[in-house]
Amino acid sequence: MPETTKRRVQKLLRELAGQAWEAEMRVALGALARKFEQWEAGALSSAELHDAIHAYHNGEAREIWKRHSMPDPRIPLAHAVATGVIAKEKLPSEVLEHLLTLIELFEDQGREG
Repeated sequence: MPETTKRRVQKLLRELAGQAWEAEMRVALGALARKFEQWEAGALSSAELHDAIHAYHNGEAREIWKRHSMPDPRIPLAHAVATGVIAKEKLPSEVLEHLLTLIELFEDQGREG
């Protein structure tokens, strides 16, 4: 692969991985926001909201952070595609070819539970 193409693909991978982080956080924070709405409506106690915040911080937020803190942007991007956070059709073909094996791996893991 020519160096300019390689650099272009790496740049795209980093940009798309950033979009994947934003999309994953939006989903995760949306679920937490619903807990705040339930709390404001009186359907959730302060203790239950506190527990939800704690579970979010130590669970989903931590998993997203670990996935996106890796130096290889292909991993979080492939995960986001495999889990449906980012549509495969939205990826440029030169990026998709670098991700197919990883996407399939994450899809297989998702099917296995």
